[in-house]
Amino acid sequence: IYQATLREQNAADFSDLLMWPTLALMNDRAYRARWSQRFTSVMADEFQDVNHAQMLWLTYMSEYSRELFAVGDDSQSIYSWRGAKIGFIRNFVREFDGAKLFKLEENFRSTHHILQAANAIIARDPGRIPKTLFTQKGDGQKIEVLTYDYASDEADAIAAEMGRRAAEGVAWHDMAMIYRINRLSRSLEEALLKARIPYEIIGDVGFYHRAVVKDALAFLMLAACPDSRQSDEAFRRVANVPRRGLGAKALGQIEQDAQDRGLSLCAAVTTATLPAKVRDSLLAFRETVSRIGQIPDMRLCDRLDTLLKETGYYTMWREAASEEGETALQNLSELVGLAEGFTRLQDLLEHAALATASPNERGRDRVQLMTMHRAKGLEFPHVFLPAWEETVFPGMGERNYEEERRLAYVSLTRAMQQATISSVGYRQGVSARPSGFIEEIPAEHRVTGWLRQQGQSKRRETGGRFRHTAAALDAMGF
Repeated sequence: IYQATLREQNAADFSDLLMWPTLALMNDRAYRARWSQRFTSVMADEFQDVNHAQMLWLTYMSEYSRELFAVGDDSQSIYSWRGAKIGFIRNFVREFDGAKLFKLEENFRSTHHILQAANAIIARDPGRIPKTLFTQKGDGQKIEVLTYDYASDEADAIAAEMGRRAAEGVAWHDMAMIYRINRLSRSLEEALLKARIPYEIIGDVGFYHRAVVKDALAFLMLAACPDSRQSDEAFRRVANVPRRGLGAKALGQIEQDAQDRGLSLCAAVTTATLPAKVRDSLLAFRETVSRIGQIPDMRLCDRLDTLLKETGYYTMWREAASEEGETALQNLSELVGLAEGFTRLQDLLEHAALATASPNERGRDRVQLMTMHRAKGLEFPHVFLPAWEETVFPGMGERNYEEERRLAYVSLTRAMQQATISSVGYRQGVSARPSGFIEEIPAEHRVTGWLRQQGQSKRRETGGRFRHTAAALDAMGF
């Protein structure tokens, strides 16, 4: 239906811009000859990420010249979930007669210990094109491997170490935290906020900016004071989530009645003239949130959990049966766990406001937070890799294990000078054990614990000057 609508309107979306030209080349020999004869050669970069349609297009466009130059690294093929087929680069020499392979094995980014760790992990990928990275940058620092009991301990320790390195002259933007999935950012953000470390999330919004988190906090606010005008914005946000038939016209009637009578929007549900079905649905919603909000001696986290259950919010996301729904439920679980640390709603709301008060600003000196997929192509002197646990990375279920291995390779090789890997024994209510990728790093290239604690770290200098004094360190709480 969607594609038919696009054709009726003579419109094309982004993927159509690839599909229609490829189909035209495939089905019209004269058209294909006219285009392929215009080029003496075709060059494709990031070739490890091409999908089936892109491969057809490249083949047809180079049909006349027989000159196709492909640049890529099969060890960095990490996008199978959006159609990339690693076989195209791995089978290139066999598929194209006379093709030659040139290996570029010198790495100009990372030090010897980092590259040897990455080489050891990727060497276990059975189908890879054999190559061994080397560098002229010297040995550098060994990989730091740390283990903590809980995610909060891990995050606090990383934030503290970042503060120490900043005090020794490392710029905030020269440090990055790279994690497997977005939901892991919450505990990391909390630790950075507490330590007053400036940060920026690349390719995502902060935890408290996420729509499901805003919805959940709105449920709490509405339950706390349904008859107060302070809850009006919360009502507007969640009264129709999940859908209760509340359209713009019905909401306008509620708004008008609330203004005429001096009521909150939630209270005006009982007085406004509404269609019977909508009114019954909203009255049931009002009764649910009011009742839960009045339960005495109920912990804040339990109140939130109950609200999400009884309003149907959990069910809505479970029935979504998509990656978005799974992510939403994971974020909600994080928020419920976070609420355990608060006894008053006001304190939680103020904490959330503090976290969202300073929007991420590009171009300033900030620690960079991102997923492994977002990190591809980037580099940082200091890279922290949290949550290397079997349950998270490579993860359970239907994940492509060899692609997870390539993600480990990509993540490690983002580090220029120092890489730190950490894991916890207990995350989100589930016991965990360190990722098997850690054990694959040879012992001579890793060290257990922080290097500074073992007297092995060297003074990091920037022009012979330190940006912070010992007094500044004390003031920062390190």
